[in-house]
Amino acid sequence: MTNTPNTSLYLVQEVHNFGGFFGGDTVTLTVVQRDTQAERTLTIDERAFTNVRDRHTIAAGMLLALALSGERVDRAELLGAASQAELRAALGMPQLAGPLAGPQILSYRCEECGLWVAGVPEAGQCRVCGAEVLKHKA
Repeated sequence: MTNTPNTSLYLVQEVHNFGGFFGGDTVTLTVVQRDTQAERTLTIDERAFTNVRDRHTIAAGMLLALALSGERVDRAELLGAASQAELRAALGMPQLAGPLAGPQILSYRCEECGLWVAGVPEAGQCRVCGAEVLKHKA
């Protein structure tokens, strides 16, 4: 999903509660839209998350790609987090299709974004900001 015409990137500023007023499977949080810096409060139903194993793992400092219909979040994808531990906790264990021929990259650190980003860099560039991602420092 990432950042497409129907989605926008939002950085989680604060998690207010889990479950909502009458219970349920939601998380309410304050987010800042990455490109406009506009702050808003959103409630996301757990079913809207495409890659998060449990809404209770959402934390401040996480970057979400959200597809909205007015105030309703139709789809939410976790793209990155402030720490690798938070990212791995939210994404859970990877589902492997079979034996691997070599190491598998699950995430990487982007110094430009200041985030651990889920997945593999695209052509050596960060999936979120497009900055060059170094494989290792000398």
